[in-house]
Amino acid sequence: MKIHCMMCGRAVEMEEFKPDPYDDEDDIPQKKPVVFCQLCEAKIKNESDHAQKVPKPM
Repeated sequence: MKIHCMMCGRAVEMEEFKPDPYDDEDDIPQKKPVVFCQLCEAKIKNESDHAQKVPKPM
């Protein structure tokens, strides 16, 4: 199953998974998963690490 990255549009290969037979949420329609490629995921993580505030000393 090919899905595209939400940020850059690159094709990301996703593994098919078998649904859980004991899952009660079968009647809920499935949404497309939000997927980021490895490069965009690393970029988001790096930006969020730099956005963290440094705690003030007490």
